[in-house]
Amino acid sequence: MVRALAFHPSGDFVLVGTQHPQIRYNNSGKLYVSASKDGDLKLWDGVSNKCVCTFPQAHDGNEVCSVVFSRNGKYVLSSGKDSIVKLWELSMSRCLIAYTGAGATGKQAHRAQGIFNHTEDFVLFPDEKTTSLCSWDSRNAERQRLLSLGHNNTVRHLVHSPTGPAFLTCSDDFRARFWYRRVESVD
Repeated sequence: MVRALAFHPSGDFVLVGTQHPQIRYNNSGKLYVSASKDGDLKLWDGVSNKCVCTFPQAHDGNEVCSVVFSRNGKYVLSSGKDSIVKLWELSMSRCLIAYTGAGATGKQAHRAQGIFNHTEDFVLFPDEKTTSLCSWDSRNAERQRLLSLGHNNTVRHLVHSPTGPAFLTCSDDFRARFWYRRVESVD
């Protein structure tokens, strides 16, 4: 069963994950990262396809649900079924920040992904228990207020625009919702 796909930045190659909930290339395509059901987070050489770093038990043995590189490629953001989002510093092979307090307690039943907003100033994560969006300041892990997403069931997917203050949510309530923050213009 194919569980994850990722295009190489050049568009010439595709990664296929069969035992991985998510795989992502960095912007240069020289590295890719894989989330794993066994709880490990792995960094791979994008040319040789050899594992260059393993973060064992990245979410205390819980399944790693999502992974994404920062734009500069120095960090990886991961989320796990432990309801925690973590920022990994690749140069030091360590967890730099753990974003906690999303509202869910214990192990999540469904996969959810932690993502950056378009400026990478905030980390976003849908809370399974309350169907709201939790956000943190990406640099100091200060939790912001929860945003009710208006869904009647678990939010299964969250994607943020790479260029502006907008995101989409998809839920088991058979709805997709588009969210946009108007930027006040200064005259």
